[in-house]
Amino acid sequence: MKKIRWGIVGPGKIANKFAIALKNVECAELVAVASTNKERGEAFAKKYDIPYSFCGYDKLSESDIIDAVYIATPHSHHNIVAELFLKKGKHVLCEKPVCVNAYQALKLKECAKENGVFLMEALWTRFLPAINEAEKIVNQGKIGEILGIKADFCFAMEPQANRIYLNELAGGSLLDVGVYGLHFAAIFLGYTPEKIIALANTDGKVDIHTNMLLKYKSGAIANISSAIGLKKPATAYIYGTKGHISIPYFYGPSELFVSTDNGEEHIIRKSIGDGFEEQIIESCQCIANGKLESEILPLDKSILILKQMDEIRSQIGITYPFEGERKI
Repeated sequence: MKKIRWGIVGPGKIANKFAIALKNVECAELVAVASTNKERGEAFAKKYDIPYSFCGYDKLSESDIIDAVYIATPHSHHNIVAELFLKKGKHVLCEKPVCVNAYQALKLKECAKENGVFLMEALWTRFLPAINEAEKIVNQGKIGEILGIKADFCFAMEPQANRIYLNELAGGSLLDVGVYGLHFAAIFLGYTPEKIIALANTDGKVDIHTNMLLKYKSGAIANISSAIGLKKPATAYIYGTKGHISIPYFYGPSELFVSTDNGEEHIIRKSIGDGFEEQIIESCQCIANGKLESEILPLDKSILILKQMDEIRSQIGITYPFEGERKI
């Protein structure tokens, strides 16, 4: 397979992980980085031996040295930046959430289709071997009918000078880490819960700690929480009528424990490297095969999760000043 030439847009913290992972993927090569800060971009390029550094996203979008980009800007800029590159015929892997609301994501999907390019949300968890193993076990009926999910992604960070506390950058725990728990529940219970109940502690601008209950047609209930001001264990649980699965660090796991009446089984399923490689490989394969979406994580699933988050934000009273239209 011909190598896909990648550029990174926004050389922030998460982009470092992507840059490291991409070097472990044979079907990809990292050739460019774009930043709104010239010095920052050049420093990132030097750190990872990237040939080209662009000051400004427009310049990279117009360049013919890349085939695809990984967008790692703040949430508030995902929609605008992704649209810029899609319209220039560049394939896009956009950090989660792909947009801040479902309406934006729907329009972005239409843009990708109109321009004949690939678009996917960069939810690395969905492609990890340990998650795939848990899904296989559930589909085999090994723990029976799934009646409950529990997943907490909660950490504590000081608010000083941190974008996660800024409303204008679509900060808060829900979009930053709550999205993992919602996607996790959806893998095993579906993407269309019948009812959502959400409670949160906020500072009036972003959600600091959010708890979500989702009830499904099957009768199953998912209990999801996210926080940026409170630490909780990150082990997720899948509860069935014949047993349960526990997954430590469910957003980036390498192991799982399966408990049934026959005892407990410890299963190791490590990723290729730091966990980002699998989603890069999926993107490269889709692009090489002319696909506009991933069959594993199609855009409609990302949109359905955003619809859930729209409802949750409505209940907890969080909006962003740049959103505009939100109805689908």
